[in-house]
Amino acid sequence: MELFPELKNIKVPTEKSRLWKDECCYCFDTPETGDGLFIDLIGLLAFSKKYVQLNYQKTHHHLYLNFKKVAIVNEKVKSPTIENGGEEKPPKKLAIGVEGGFNVEDEEIKYEEHYKLYIFPDDKLLELSDPLVPESVRECCEKIKTMNSQSRKEEIVSWNAESVFPSAFAESIIQLENTNKKINPRGPWRCDGEGCDKVENLWLNLTDGFIGCGRKYADGTGGNGHAQEHFDQTQYPISVKLGTITKDHADVYSYPEGDMVSDPLLFQHLTHWGLNPNVMVKTEKSMAELELDQNLNFEFGKIQEKGKLLENVFGPGLTGIENLGNSCYMSSVIQMIFAIDSFQARYLKDRETSFKDITQDPTQSFEIQMSKLAHGLLSGDYSIPLSKPSKNANEESEAATQIGIAPKMFKSLIGASHTEFSTMRQQDAHEYLQYLLEYIERAERSRPSWVQQANPTRIFQFHNEDRIECGSSGQVKYTRRLENILSVPVNLDDATNKQEVAQYEETLKQQNGVRQKDQEEIRPIIPLISCINGFVEPYRVDDFLSPATGTKTFSLNSSRMATFPEVLIIHLKKYTYNADYTPKKLNVFMDVPDVIDIDSLRGRGIKEGEVPLKEGTINNNKAPEPSFNQEVLDTLLSMDFPLVRCKKALLATGGKDAELAMNWIFEHTEDPDIDIELPTITTNNQSSANNNNNNNNDKLFVFNPEDVDNIIGMGFTDSQAKLALKNTKGNLERAADWLFSHIDNLDELVAKDNASASSINPSSIPQSTTSLQPVSDGIGKYQLLGFISHLGNNVTCGHYVCHIKKNGRWIKFNDRHVQLSEQPPKELVININKNINNNNNNNNNNNNNNNNNNNNNNNNNNNNNNNNNNNNNNNNNNNNNNNNNNNNNNNNNNNNNNNNNNNNNK
Repeated sequence: MELFPELKNIKVPTEKSRLWKDECCYCFDTPETGDGLFIDLIGLLAFSKKYVQLNYQKTHHHLYLNFKKVAIVNEKVKSPTIENGGEEKPPKKLAIGVEGGFNVEDEEIKYEEHYKLYIFPDDKLLELSDPLVPESVRECCEKIKTMNSQSRKEEIVSWNAESVFPSAFAESIIQLENTNKKINPRGPWRCDGEGCDKVENLWLNLTDGFIGCGRKYADGTGGNGHAQEHFDQTQYPISVKLGTITKDHADVYSYPEGDMVSDPLLFQHLTHWGLNPNVMVKTEKSMAELELDQNLNFEFGKIQEKGKLLENVFGPGLTGIENLGNSCYMSSVIQMIFAIDSFQARYLKDRETSFKDITQDPTQSFEIQMSKLAHGLLSGDYSIPLSKPSKNANEESEAATQIGIAPKMFKSLIGASHTEFSTMRQQDAHEYLQYLLEYIERAERSRPSWVQQANPTRIFQFHNEDRIECGSSGQVKYTRRLENILSVPVNLDDATNKQEVAQYEETLKQQNGVRQKDQEEIRPIIPLISCINGFVEPYRVDDFLSPATGTKTFSLNSSRMATFPEVLIIHLKKYTYNADYTPKKLNVFMDVPDVIDIDSLRGRGIKEGEVPLKEGTINNNKAPEPSFNQEVLDTLLSMDFPLVRCKKALLATGGKDAELAMNWIFEHTEDPDIDIELPTITTNNQSSANNNNNNNNDKLFVFNPEDVDNIIGMGFTDSQAKLALKNTKGNLERAADWLFSHIDNLDELVAKDNASASSINPSSIPQSTTSLQPVSDGIGKYQLLGFISHLGNNVTCGHYVCHIKKNGRWIKFNDRHVQLSEQPPKELVININKNINNNNNNNNNNNNNNNNNNNNNNNNNNNNNNNNNNNNNNNNNNNNNNNNNNNNNNNNNNNNNNNNNNNNNK
């Protein structure tokens, strides 16, 4: 056959092209694995050699760039046990090559990159310099060699976005007139420092054109620091790094501000010295790239268990996940869900069929990426020891213990529609778990036809029963809503060791707040059962407008679980708020037993003797007219807005902020009823409008654009997103639940909402009678199976690890450290657990801080005497019952009987 049959289709990629070259689309092989990766020159996607044929069958593409990395040991590396007593301090961002910062020379392994042209199906490899290789193919390959992959570009953009701001000195720079000083935009450049021969890592001072080398590293290597010395002598504030200047970007550093900055006048400042960014090319790594490399290589590994040596473990289901830059929250959640049988079955059974039959770009296919992730974690193919032993045998290794997997495609795909999870910042594991479950729920609506397994997220879902009791009439209202996580409060008043804590705090006070070296910390011990009791405890709500009396009073609200799911996630809200409303993590010790019985939480609906709260049946008087802040109203009227628009705006925005009300008017100028007078609101049942008494207020509802965007990102339309937010009073989490529980008739509900919005009297539109989605039901007995741990005293930062019980042993997953945990330090963790069989009897003492706990609900009585202490926990519990079918049938009937209550709740 012709050697280059698709030559006309080969085009040199641009910086805007989406290139994947760091992992295979169908597995987690990398350029360091075996034969390396094979990059499709047309599709710009990378494949392991075993999947090249699959890509060829789908695309008929013949030409690939074979990309291999070969490891080379760096002999310059010094052991951390020699310096600073062997203790390595966490590096500071932007601190490269300085005291306490990253040392770019301190990399144990360096790599040589090898490239060849591969022709399929001929199975022929050619050197790029081979005369047989056409010039257009060679140019394409050379460009791919120098380009960043898609994941790399996203990481760099995120890293830059978090750190670079305009310099306060940029616009005030006065550039010296030195007509003899012109700099060649193509180099070569050399440091102007006396006797210095440095030709890399050079910085151009924008004031006088001095070229100085970068800082000296802590170990004496690197530059000679002439750029810094020049600033110290002249106080000329800003320099730009030569070799990073292009038409789109350049590294700019401000010495007075001590940080990387941007320069709005950079083009003007560079042309003064003869540099035209439009013709310059990048020849050195930017600071963001260097920082990113070092941040990804720095993995936390100093979680000790009383000085014990932790045994590294390997094999199927024991695969670590590489830290992709503050991605430990994602790794912990992924490890937890794929420890559950239903997730394993869902994404493993049809993996090969999905790979073969899905024609979508594999990097954009959630089905392919989840199947790839399941196999990568569970097969054991990547649970392979690293050849280099740990540095310190008395604690966990400071480097990864195994190869593991790096799910960059998965992170890019999942985070693409979320403003936070697409960044390199640390995130909350509980929020990510909730987001991922919702993402899976949406994907299941369009899953492949050959998939027969059940939706794996349904095992978490349960019906929550809300009860409202009118403080004046005593009448009650019961409603149900769909939930998948049980959030319970942590109250310091529930501590069982208050006296000991008080004594300890008094001792600390006498010691000026400093704990002595051998002094044991005493924290409040709070039983999990106290948190659960706090969940069901009634709470008072003031200013409750009673539908029964038509007057303001108070209500007593409470919640219970109407059903018990197969797997229960309990989220312990282990935080409080400071005076400035910033969150503060509670330093408490949770007492969580290994087996919990929460059957007392079951809600059974309206009780004998209770009177249902009937809306709009007592007060037949006309509701009072709304009052307005006259000063704010006058301000709006002075802007020549019509009175009716001003009143509507004030009602919609709270009536206290003229600017907010003005913005509302501008946003609703095109509303067809914007100038229609506000309807008269009555409280009697003569007007059927009371059955839809929220519709008029819905027109005045002010939407948070970010909430709307988040819901649209889940796959819903703008109209569906706004309808859900209106029906849940702007609660984003409940809005998502509302959408999924009304998924079968959303279009009908949107149409009815539109009809009511264009009518003054919405009473002609009947209320939806859609019931909640049926869920499984069991008994309220659960067994702890795993947990995610949060390390750190701050709720906005720290590190997550995951403990899972496998075959009777606790296994700790800490990025690419996978080790046997003899005494899990759960007082530090967010716990996450997996589904286990009914006949497992386990005795464990587990202390958990900031935890996600998965517990197995067994009908058979498991004899487990365990104390599990958890702080700020998400507890996942697995409920296995032989009588689930009967319970489900009963639950479905119960749902039908409560349709009206559910609709009222929504």
